[in-house]
Amino acid sequence: MQRHLTHQHQGAVNALLQSTSKYNTLTATQRDLLTAFASGDKDKLIAEQLDLSPSTVRHQKFTFREKAKRAKLYLAQYEAIFEDSSTSMLPIPPSITHPDDRFKISETDYATLVQKYFDFSQPTPVLTQLPKGEKKLITLLYRISEELDFDRHYSTAEINSVLKPIYFDYGLLERYLVDYGFVARTPDGRDYWRIF
Repeated sequence: MQRHLTHQHQGAVNALLQSTSKYNTLTATQRDLLTAFASGDKDKLIAEQLDLSPSTVRHQKFTFREKAKRAKLYLAQYEAIFEDSSTSMLPIPPSITHPDDRFKISETDYATLVQKYFDFSQPTPVLTQLPKGEKKLITLLYRISEELDFDRHYSTAEINSVLKPIYFDYGLLERYLVDYGFVARTPDGRDYWRIF
């Protein structure tokens, strides 16, 4: 994923700044400034690069900080009213740049669905059936991905040997793990690695 972000999107920061989401309201100038700030360069150098005065750069940095403070306060207010903060939610795969309700999965829901759809009588958990609905499927992918090691690359045959005992249609599991951000693979489909 890191290589993909670097080569295709010039890094994770740039991918965020250039997002086409309707919620990305940054202007072109703001994107340029944030990209420059991410480089870690001094304000004077940034001012020279963007043909601005150093005081303008400092003012913009202050403005970004103030906006971030307002956003954090609003988010805290929203969550206090509309969300149950006592419910722990599963983390979302970082490659999912526009998460929706399918990825709002509580730990309670996770535990319930894992017990319902997996048979744990064997050394490797066996998926008894694929559930209907993407949210349930994604929930089960969290458990399936745990059978793969981080910091290890798998050939097609190796990842198939891991997934085959879990479900008869292991090729489908492989595709879902990639599509939903748990596993990355090279374009030729010969190399797989767990990213979440």
